[in-house]
Amino acid sequence: MQKVRIEDLQVGMVVGKTIYAPNGTVLIREKATITAPILSKLKELGLPAAYVITTPDGEAPEDLVSEATRMDLVRSLSKLDSQVRAGQNLNILSSKQPLYTLIDEIVSNQRSMLGMADIRLHGDYIYGHSVNVCTIAVKIGLLLGYNQLKLAELGIGALFHVIGMTKIPLQILDKTGNLSNDEIKMIQTHPEVGFGMLKENHAISMVSAHVAYQHHERYDGSGYPRGIAAEAIHEFARITAVADVFDSMTTEKIYRPAKSTAETLKYIQSNSGTQFDPNIVDVLKQIVS
Repeated sequence: MQKVRIEDLQVGMVVGKTIYAPNGTVLIREKATITAPILSKLKELGLPAAYVITTPDGEAPEDLVSEATRMDLVRSLSKLDSQVRAGQNLNILSSKQPLYTLIDEIVSNQRSMLGMADIRLHGDYIYGHSVNVCTIAVKIGLLLGYNQLKLAELGIGALFHVIGMTKIPLQILDKTGNLSNDEIKMIQTHPEVGFGMLKENHAISMVSAHVAYQHHERYDGSGYPRGIAAEAIHEFARITAVADVFDSMTTEKIYRPAKSTAETLKYIQSNSGTQFDPNIVDVLKQIVS
């Protein structure tokens, strides 16, 4: 199994992992042979890379969370995004059952390591990112000794940590070039916007809502929006901050290749005690190295 950038994909290669559209629709199934029309369509859709089978027995390794559970959550987040952008109320309940299934799978899976990173279309990035951050955060919480209740509160906070992005215009989120200063400032409002959305929702606890509010705070107090530090940042948010950066750096994007796990871990370790909680960084090392 090998990850291949879109510019290096060739007709005749065999897909190693199913490729989905942002709404969960299957674009190409695992073990399908890439044809010229398929390759053209993937480039048109902005797929950054794909897994291909390089040997006859090149099956994808078992992941920490099943593909079905992951896609249930991606679909629920995609639906929520559409509802919010259409002016409807935020209905979190639809995401809770697949979240509980995800937690159950992580708890019952004895593997300590994360699986292969999923490949996302550009328009699918936030949904897939949210599910991956949730998965990493829950695994860290499990190793910290969290019970099911705490895992659920952490999981829902991590799953909705960027819910404020639903209030950011799509033309900014979908931009592949450099953002203007005004666009950067708008994106940086998402923690406060997300917290405002979540704190009024009775389906989520205030502790979970604070994950959205605090996940861009830094351990040394240099983050935003409030510049709080160390223990003043809730542990759920400190966990999510590490998971957020790890997933972002190791994710293939149409405008740049993913960093390797080793490169990403080196970066996170170099910022341990400044950007990140050293204890959380140590736990992350157990599941990615």
